[in-house]
Amino acid sequence: MIKKIVLFIAIICIVSSSKAQDAKAIIRQCNLIYATIKDYSCSINLVFDIPGLNIGNIDGNVFFKKPNKFRIKTKGIAFLPKQNPNQIPQIMADTANFMPLYTGKETINNQTVNVIQMVPLKDNDVVAAKFYINTKGQILKAQISTKENGTSDINNTYDDKVSTKLPSASVISFDMKKFKVPKMVAVDINSKATKKVIDNNKTTGSVTMKFTGYKFNQNIPDSEFVEAKL
Repeated sequence: MIKKIVLFIAIICIVSSSKAQDAKAIIRQCNLIYATIKDYSCSINLVFDIPGLNIGNIDGNVFFKKPNKFRIKTKGIAFLPKQNPNQIPQIMADTANFMPLYTGKETINNQTVNVIQMVPLKDNDVVAAKFYINTKGQILKAQISTKENGTSDINNTYDDKVSTKLPSASVISFDMKKFKVPKMVAVDINSKATKKVIDNNKTTGSVTMKFTGYKFNQNIPDSEFVEAKL
């Protein structure tokens, strides 16, 4: 009996170790995609669906620079949840604070994806993160939970006809009951976009971001990320 118990425990350990290696290999594939990108800029179109806020569609530009500089510049002011798509590669590459755990396979948009749970190893604002990754190493979906803003869902789409490794569009959805709107609510006051009817009964909000014209590794100066004082 003791030998059987020991054998059973050994099998569990081997399987767990194998799954851990699978998760690390999948995350490593994703990290390789982002490894060559030191910075990038692109055009962005923002579509807001946020209860209580009347915001028209906004065009602007996105700037990113490793390790964590990220900015969206528009003619007006726009706000996004902290869980922007730029946070995903940061979490995946942070092996000191997160451990990947393989939890199974699912199907998203007719694609088979591996589901990876990123388990926090230390106290962190991000308390949970789950990624749905296809065989190309593209993240089709992510769920990120933080202490401050609750859980946000990020759904990405990719244009395989364009030679870019980043999404062509991302939709961030979040629970308005838990999401804290900044004191300086970001609205494009001068926007001439058509105003939408506000539904104050909705409990969830979303921001749709469409990206075009990616430019990589331009040595973007740090000054590009300094917010102008109002």
